Amino acid sequence: MRSPEQTPIRVRRPLQRNVTTYATIEAMNTHTHPEGVFVIDTHLMGHAHVVATYALTGDEPALVDPGPASTLPNLEAGLAKHGLGLGDIRHIVVTHIHLDHAGATGPILARNPEIQVHVHEKGAPHLIDPSRLVNSATMLWGDITETLWGQTCPVPTEAIITLVGGETLRIGGRVLRAYDAPGHAKHHLIWFDETSGGVFVGDNTGVRLPGMAHTRPATPPPDVDIEGWLRTLDLIGSLAPQWLMPTHFGAFSDVSFHLADFRERLLHWTALVRDGLKSGASEEEQIAALERQAQSEVDYLSEAELAALTLQSGEIFLSYRGLTRYWQKKGLD
Repeated sequence: MRSPEQTPIRVRRPLQRNVTTYATIEAMNTHTHPEGVFVIDTHLMGHAHVVATYALTGDEPALVDPGPASTLPNLEAGLAKHGLGLGDIRHIVVTHIHLDHAGATGPILARNPEIQVHVHEKGAPHLIDPSRLVNSATMLWGDITETLWGQTCPVPTEAIITLVGGETLRIGGRVLRAYDAPGHAKHHLIWFDETSGGVFVGDNTGVRLPGMAHTRPATPPPDVDIEGWLRTLDLIGSLAPQWLMPTHFGAFSDVSFHLADFRERLLHWTALVRDGLKSGASEEEQIAALERQAQSEVDYLSEAELAALTLQSGEIFLSYRGLTRYWQKKGLD
């Protein structure tokens, strides 16, 4: 078997949507969510199925990826449906510190300073001082940054527990194992939940709408690492999880399909961008080519579904720029 570094990245046949039906996917599921895990829809910008926060029940309630600060009221409403409030939360478990995943952490700690925050050591400084994170987001999103992600604030240093991967976190009888998981970001962790058999994967298995039979890569700058990403996908598969729980969006039990579909699409988009850079086409033409590819995969979606998917992954030009940066660092030859 080739290692990820040895795997050639090439353009295959044009990818289309998978024809697996929603009914087929539903037939694979025996629960609406894994044991002891509730999926809270934070309704980013009023859209369903964009950002999920996972609430872990038990003696020490926890949140996995609390989402952006802009949706904190919706998170509270979701918790209330399960008889919980922010004052009940004891832990925040972070896959990575991008604002759509962890932007609400500071505002939550401002109201409940007893919470422990578990985060990759490379991401922790950006929770303590989020100014660079906000500046980077502003470069990508411009004057709508605050509308999208809200106002974040620093997390107290004493609340943060840093990890590098390999640690075990015990929360009220639940065992979570942390793994270093580069690919989407260099400060990314995945968390294997031994209780449910699920993996909280953040953005490392792409994005997907409930009932949609294909995934979409999300590859914004600056830290895309395709070789690291392939190793992370291998790692996830080796854990033999019963569920994948991406932040965008929800719990999926068709694990083998999801991982294989995402790997193929990630490699295809990566190769498409490389070949566009080598072709000498203008940036505008290259972005248009990736947009055509992305659109061909989702031409069956409704307008509302497409809007939600775009909010999940970001605009296609952002994925183009992340893959372009990857190739510029790696070299095209």
